[in-house]
Formats: sequence, C-alpha cells, structure tokens
Amino acid sequence: MKKQMQKGFTLIELMIVVAIIGILAAVALPAYQDYTVRAKVSEGMIMASSLKIGVTDMFADRGMGGITSYKGVVAGDIDNITTDLVTAVAIDDATGAISLTMGGIPQLNGGNVLTFVPEIGGDPITDDNSTGTVTWDCSTDLTTIDDKFLPANCRE
Repeated sequence: MKKQMQKGFTLIELMIVVAIIGILAAVALPAYQDYTVRAKVSEGMIMASSLKIGVTDMFADRGMGGITSYKGVVAGDIDNITTDLVTAVAIDDATGAISLTMGGIPQLNGGNVLTFVPEIGGDPITDDNSTGTVTWDCSTDLTTIDDKFLPANCRE
C-alpha cells in the first residue's frame, strides 16, 4: 500500500507567512503615509511655480515696485487662488518671498508654511541687485514644514 502525499500547508507555515506580511505592512504603512503628505505638499509647489513667474516678471519689468503691485493683484484674487490644501498665499513686497500656508493636512502639526525666496547670485533681490538669473530657495528657515514632507529640492 502506498502512503498518500500530504497536500496543503501546515499551520506553522501559514503562521510564518502571516508574520512576514505583518512585518512588511508595519514598514510600508508609515512610508506610504509620508508619501501621501508629500503629494499634498506638492500642490503648493505647483501653485508656487505660477506665482514665481509673476514675481520674476514684475521684478524684471518694474523692480521692487513691480513686486508690490503684483502682491496687490494676488491679494485681490485670493479666493480664486486658494484651495482646500493651500489655504493662504502671501507675497512679501520687501523681499519677493512667496509664502503658502498648507491647510487641511493634519500630519503637518502646525508646521505648514512653504516659502520660496528669490535670489540673484545667492543674494536677495533688490533694485540694486537686479542683474542675473533669479533663483528660488525653499530650504530657508521661513519654511516650517518638516523636511521629510518636502520635495527633494527643498530639503536641507
């Protein structure tokens, strides 16, 4: 008489598989949550890109006075600019800095301001420093969002 082969898995094998899946889930879930917050913060980055163009154009055309004028335009249209995630936008007419307040993201724990500061040659833009390419720095102390939620080019 032939001995019949066992088919299926033992209880130990099933428990090992469940334990491995549990460990993988424990590692993957926090990483996924951070990823979703970064995706929400990227909405601020996208919105800032059009505001950066406006600040740069107005500065190129009319100097710091142009930025003051652009600040008024943005303030007058703020209801059409803000979203569920970007709840406030401010432009500093003295420096040209653009600050976006990210609301509706509870994981930010109050550190929810994303700020872009314009520079030429590493120095702040001014009427006296207006020759060269405007670059934008978002890794300043004015940005209060935790580094792990910022896009790579804004991390310190």
